[in-house]
Amino acid sequence: MTPDEIFRQTDQSLMIIYNDMAREFQNMASTLGFDELNILETRKRVNAMYQRMDAVINREYRKICRKAYRDACLECGHRTDGFDPYEFVYAMLHAYDPLSDFVYTREWTRKRDRLFESIIATERGNQEMRRNLKRGMDVLANQVRQYADDATMRARLEAFRRAGVRYVRWITERDEKVCSVCAPRDNVIYPIDELPELPAHWHCRCVIVPATEEEYLRQQAA
Repeated sequence: MTPDEIFRQTDQSLMIIYNDMAREFQNMASTLGFDELNILETRKRVNAMYQRMDAVINREYRKICRKAYRDACLECGHRTDGFDPYEFVYAMLHAYDPLSDFVYTREWTRKRDRLFESIIATERGNQEMRRNLKRGMDVLANQVRQYADDATMRARLEAFRRAGVRYVRWITERDEKVCSVCAPRDNVIYPIDELPELPAHWHCRCVIVPATEEEYLRQQAA
C-alpha cells in the first residue's frame, strides 16, 4: 500500500475532527462576549467544549486504529481478531511519547487551561479574544494531527508484530517534502525489532510494509 492509501482513513477522520473543532471554537467566539466574562462560567464553558471535542477525537482515533490494523492484517495474511481499538487508543494517549516528549492527555489539559487563561486575560475586546481562540484551535489541531498519524503507524506495527512479520520496508512519500532524515531510508528493509522510530519526526508520514527475509538478505548483500 502507498502512504496515501494507508493514511486515507486518517485524513477522513482528521477532516471530521477539524470540522467539529471549527464549529466548537466558532460558537465560542460568537457567544462569549468580552464585556460579559465571568471566570467560573468561562471555565465551565471551556471545559465543556474540550470534553465534547475529546469524545469526537477519541471516536475517530479508534476508527483510525481499527482501519489501519485491519489493512495491515490483510497485507500480511493475519486474522484481525483480538484487537481492541478502545484499549489501544487509551494506552497510546496515556503513554509517554519519546518522539513528541509529552503525554497526550497532559498536553491536552495544558492547552485547555492555557486557552482559558488567555481568554480571562483579554484586555482589548472581542477581536483579541477571537485571536486567542484561533490560536488555541491551531495548536490543538497540530497535536491532534500528530497523534492521528502516530495511531496509524502504531496500529500497523501492532498488526505486523502479532502476525510474526520479521522484516519491514520503509517507504517515504517520495515527493519534494521528504526530509533529509527520511530520504536515505526510502525502500530500505529493516528487521522489525531494529526499525528506527516511526514517525521519525513531527508530521512524518513515512510508512512501513511487510518484506521478506530473502529481500532483506539481497539488500544486505548489494
